Amino acid sequence: MSLPKQVLVAERDPCILSQLARALRSAGYATSEAASGRETLRFVQMEHPDLVVAGLHLQDIGGRDLARILESNGTSEPVRTIVVCSASVPADDCALTGGAVERPVLRWSSVDEVVTRVNGMFDLSVNDDPELFTEPISLGTVRMDPGDLTVEIDGAPIDLSEREFRFLHTLALNGERTCTRDELKRLVWGQEEEVIGRTVDVLVSRLRSKLTSATGREVISTVRGIGYRFTG
Repeated sequence: MSLPKQVLVAERDPCILSQLARALRSAGYATSEAASGRETLRFVQMEHPDLVVAGLHLQDIGGRDLARILESNGTSEPVRTIVVCSASVPADDCALTGGAVERPVLRWSSVDEVVTRVNGMFDLSVNDDPELFTEPISLGTVRMDPGDLTVEIDGAPIDLSEREFRFLHTLALNGERTCTRDELKRLVWGQEEEVIGRTVDVLVSRLRSKLTSATGREVISTVRGIGYRFTG
């Protein structure tokens, strides 16, 4: 099993810092925390994380300027960085803060949005590759064949609709990583189809009922506020 990716979260607001770090840990990342730009730079020099999530309004070094330092020769090795701020911050403030004005800022209203962006930075939504959806997979006692949409768990066949199969297959392809609701909407329903109301919840409830009836155990776990994970 590969080690989890290391993400450093830098944010001056302790409540937001804790919220983001907790969400990323729930999604399967190893996290560290920093409350300032200088603390972030010290940590990067010692530990070299895989990614930094930097708050736009850090006390000493603006998030955009910190990103410019981390992704250039300002540190021993470049470190990829996402600059974020709460959606409560006016859009004009996002455009005016920091010296590197071209740096886009993720204005988030739900931690799910930050996790989705982090997942994208690591290219972990492996089901984006259409060829992967054609190959049979085996995970423990779970066997799935996209060719004929068949699923067997503990040797017992389970009858799933095409969309239920696609949902379970997407989770299985991503292994122990949590898939956010936004990712699942895109990967299971597609870019063009609007997913409204409790569509995802209804599908998960129906799918869980079928899987639990057949196996007597949870195959899909909910990561509160983030999404879902395959637990086979």
